[in-house]
Amino acid sequence: MKNSRLLLFLFLSLSILATSCSKDDDDPEVGGCSTVCTGTIASGETAGTVAPSIVGKYSLTMQYAAANSPFPDGTVGEFEVYSDNKLYAKIGDKCVTISNPIQSGTAEVVFKDNCVFNLKFGVSEKNGGGLNEINIGSNTEFLGQFHL
Repeated sequence: MKNSRLLLFLFLSLSILATSCSKDDDDPEVGGCSTVCTGTIASGETAGTVAPSIVGKYSLTMQYAAANSPFPDGTVGEFEVYSDNKLYAKIGDKCVTISNPIQSGTAEVVFKDNCVFNLKFGVSEKNGGGLNEINIGSNTEFLGQFHL
């Protein structure tokens, strides 16, 4: 009787453990976006490094949209910042994973998407660490900010 209870306990424990893990747990890049865009680093620009404190998944809302922004205030975007210097962005029915950011000051890296949105995504860190916002812009102008 003791052995059968032990076996039942082990079976249930292993079953719970097996069902609690999923592909998403093993693969941090769960965006599932087939479009990957490698940003180019122009002469005079420096390769960027994502701050460890901003690595994570975020659901952000557009605020301060410029009149010509492709996303009006209230637009929700899904973002994931990876430690290997990649950014996943999904806004509406479009998505892209962008690599190879440039450094823009001490607290921001900029991901250049020339594949899907044709925008620059400036991922900035708060003074004390953590994500501050994601600014969007074209090559010539600021277009808005995605905030928590």
